Amino acid sequence: MARYIVTRTLPPLSREELGAVGKKVEEACARIGIQWVRSHITADGKHSFCEFIAPSADACREHAAMAGLPVDDVSEIGEEIGPQTAR
Repeated sequence: MARYIVTRTLPPLSREELGAVGKKVEEACARIGIQWVRSHITADGKHSFCEFIAPSADACREHAAMAGLPVDDVSEIGEEIGPQTAR
């Protein structure tokens, strides 16, 4: 399976609401067999960047629909760079 980044524009969410979203994400992952790796939310809370391991971009979109989440874009991850690759 490939890795994908799902970008989203979010409505204002409290910390409690974010926790509830996390539970929905996990439940939807279990239902369709994809893996949630991590999510980053911008400091202003307006956008998230979520990494999944999934069979396709369409599976990521299906997952979002199940979890009731918006999707701006789904991009397959190609290369990964960081401090360990810069040496």
